[in-house]
Amino acid sequence: MNRWFENLGYKINQFMRGRYGYDELFRFLTATGLLLMLLSFLPHLYFLYVFGAALMILACARSLSKNILKRQMERSNYLNFKNRILQKLRLARSRWRDRKIYRYYKCPNCKVTVRISNPGKRRRIEIACPKCGAKFEKRT
Repeated sequence: MNRWFENLGYKINQFMRGRYGYDELFRFLTATGLLLMLLSFLPHLYFLYVFGAALMILACARSLSKNILKRQMERSNYLNFKNRILQKLRLARSRWRDRKIYRYYKCPNCKVTVRISNPGKRRRIEIACPKCGAKFEKRT
């Protein structure tokens, strides 16, 4: 019996050779698929089972694909999207945490968020963008 498991592991290893395998997008798709499938058991949400199953099939198809370049591009796009969302969440958290110490302004030229220490009771301040160097005036 022990020899059978060794042969099975070898055969699976041979089958997966040259295939893409598992990555962050695979884990996200399977977790989302499982969550949708679990939510489908609630009343009136039975249609979510189809979407969950489709996500699980898509994740398995990605992991068994031999087109590695395309799968890497999909992973790169997913990570860029995820990092943009996480960056916005981090900015929102720091804006809330530092709301009494700093003010945040957006540069009209390059759209970069600039953090300025609380200017106090002054009505208008002039801000120089650290990225593009543009100067703009804002109310406090």
